[in-house]
Amino acid sequence: MRLGRLCAVAAAARAMSSPRKPKRAPAPAATPEKKRKTSPHFSADAKGAFPPVVDATVPPHTLLLGTQPSDNSLRAGQYFMTNANAFWHIAGDALGFRRGFHIDGRAEAVDFIRPHLLHDEALGYDAAVARLTGAGFALWDIVATSTRKGSLDSAIRDATYADVRGLLRSHPSIRRICFSTGKGSAQIFAKAHASWLKEPGEFRRRDDALSAAAFPKLPTAGGRVELCCMVSVSPASNPRETWKREVQQKKGFDDAWASKPAALYPFKRRQWFEVAFADCAAVRAAAPFGAKTDYRAEE
Repeated sequence: MRLGRLCAVAAAARAMSSPRKPKRAPAPAATPEKKRKTSPHFSADAKGAFPPVVDATVPPHTLLLGTQPSDNSLRAGQYFMTNANAFWHIAGDALGFRRGFHIDGRAEAVDFIRPHLLHDEALGYDAAVARLTGAGFALWDIVATSTRKGSLDSAIRDATYADVRGLLRSHPSIRRICFSTGKGSAQIFAKAHASWLKEPGEFRRRDDALSAAAFPKLPTAGGRVELCCMVSVSPASNPRETWKREVQQKKGFDDAWASKPAALYPFKRRQWFEVAFADCAAVRAAAPFGAKTDYRAEE
């Protein structure tokens, strides 16, 4: 009995004197690898388009033809929805309203556009479309489907094309096509409808530098439908005439725009007023381009 007690005491002493091995901390739970945030603007995907927008009772005289809806527009199901896109702002200035619909939580126009707007009456999307088509403008895009990473025209692959010829056949009152996204959309139209462009008596081009660059082989007279290459309403387009003075001069430009660059939005609106919306009452009543605020405020 005593011997057993002595053995137990000795064992306890050995346990107390021997350093304890520290308990191994449990391995931390594996941290899940963070998924790289990928904007939908930069993800390859199959992209579609919208049907043409035409007033049911007003015969259209002008087709405003874009390339393909941006990712913002495709998500919203509405044309030209990027906040910095100038289209609805210019259309509103021409037709007496202010764009009252935005995305990403905005309640008003972006900073480089807002100070230049001409009207206070804000319209929602449907009312803006009705005002536009009621004035004889139709709205559509050239590309019907594509594989496109992001929203740039240059990223379009495997395109199929809208039946623009069929639309003009259904609406023979259309006498002018304005390419809303500039030279890029005009060139895609030329590629998609190369044989149609060659048919005698079908087309003429507007007699200006932009349209001449887009359609160099078309005459400026005759032709049932006039093709007009516009300054692009896309926020990706920044015309040379709106670059900083020193940038233009470093690149060798020495014209009036190089010495006095235009502000971006008034410059785009200027050409749209002259070409697409010249007959609108609000355009005829508007002050001509040339106010101090129409020019770039140089730093």
